[in-house]
Amino acid sequence: MKNILSVFCLLLVLAENSFSQAEQTGSAFLKKYTVTVKEIKEDLQILKRHLETVQAGLYTYTSKAKMDQVFDDIEASVNQPISSIEFYRKIVPLLQHIKNGHTNIMPHLAYEEAINNSFTLFPFDVYFDKGSLYVLKNNSANPSIKEGSVIKSINGEDASSIFKELAVKSSRDGDNRTFPEMVTTLEFNKLYSKLKDVYPIYKTKFITPKNELLDIPVKGLTLKEIAENKLKRYKDDGKWWGETNNPVLKLKINNDIATMEIRTFSIYYARRVKQKFKRFFNKAFDKIEEANVKHLIIDLRYNGGGDEMPTIELLSHLLDKPFTFYKDMYTITNKVPNMELYDESKFEMNFLYPLFKLKRNGDVYRVKGIPGMKEVQPSKSVYKEKVYVLTNGLSFSATGEFASFLKNADRAMFIGEEVGGNTNQNVSGTTVTLTLPNSKVRIRIPMELFKLNVSHEKTNHGVIPDYYVRPSITDKLTGKDPEMDFVLNMIKKTNK
Repeated sequence: MKNILSVFCLLLVLAENSFSQAEQTGSAFLKKYTVTVKEIKEDLQILKRHLETVQAGLYTYTSKAKMDQVFDDIEASVNQPISSIEFYRKIVPLLQHIKNGHTNIMPHLAYEEAINNSFTLFPFDVYFDKGSLYVLKNNSANPSIKEGSVIKSINGEDASSIFKELAVKSSRDGDNRTFPEMVTTLEFNKLYSKLKDVYPIYKTKFITPKNELLDIPVKGLTLKEIAENKLKRYKDDGKWWGETNNPVLKLKINNDIATMEIRTFSIYYARRVKQKFKRFFNKAFDKIEEANVKHLIIDLRYNGGGDEMPTIELLSHLLDKPFTFYKDMYTITNKVPNMELYDESKFEMNFLYPLFKLKRNGDVYRVKGIPGMKEVQPSKSVYKEKVYVLTNGLSFSATGEFASFLKNADRAMFIGEEVGGNTNQNVSGTTVTLTLPNSKVRIRIPMELFKLNVSHEKTNHGVIPDYYVRPSITDKLTGKDPEMDFVLNMIKKTNK
């Protein structure tokens, strides 16, 4: 009874805010954005046609017959008007069949803006380890909840099952699991609000590190409030590396061991911090040669990719024979239909892009001027000693390509988790954002298919590490680095 009264009082307070209580709960928020059955069918037809026309690898993992059936099943499941967010939740499972990490489905922009500005979210950083969901950082209004506590349930639903559901409904390449699980870890409260709902109170059960069961109503907080608590409690401003001025390329040499940390392969982000890949690699490998380094550790964890040129430049310092990075690269169209439904410029996409970048070749359009299609010569300084590469699920996109090529050349030992990308191809590059006209649900669609010049067996997975190492919840709480420790211990044993 006390819990009921507490929730009721909180509802009255929230009702006085700029948004009504109906707007503070996620599903109710978009009731005003209701779509009819006819409009739903129209949006589904538009989505299907645009995926088939624009997405170059749509049927890589799922046959057209199966994909048609999935669309038919979604359409058949709707027999009355629903809100935009409900429609979003119905079509998100398409990602499980498209299986492309650069293709994503996003809710109505108004819903996403509410997540960022007004919705009250589940206020914890979480970590999934050995089947359990843990509190990594307590950003809630209740500071007594201990880090390392197991989250048993949220609003009556098993927390580990919630995590698995959110991960399954997230983008990934092929059958990879590490990428969607890491994205779900980093974006748990936002994904929960999109795929479940938003609440002023989250009824939560915990098991503390002392094995005590707590059944606590946790007040939902806005992202601003969560950030304030995180900064105050953990001295963590919550910024990701792209929002800082920290270098994205680092080299450290200790005796005969060199560690090269590469945060991104994006030329844009390197320029932002006044770094250039070619210059960095040339100087780094000169220093490595001068220091007579016998062991090179390349840290690619959390490297979400970027451009192919930096990966090629790095490979030229690791491979002593000429190589060609891609077998092929193409789009399946030179004109995006109904450009009025896209965020991008019609003039840029349907005139400049095909004029300067595309050349018809049979049923596809080859992309011109791609560095990876040319033979590359080894650099002046080629490192020929042992190479170790650290990876995790967020080693994605161009980083996945680099890892695949290096693995194919049998040039490195991989430690960590499966790379979050297909070993044989990558559908990414030029990407457009479609907004469905009735529901306003948005879909990011990549246009270019890159086929790597490798001979890996088709497994629908990224590079599998030679040694699987993943941080435990204890490692995360104590700041340990088990992947790096593993490599250094391996080198230490080698040197004996």
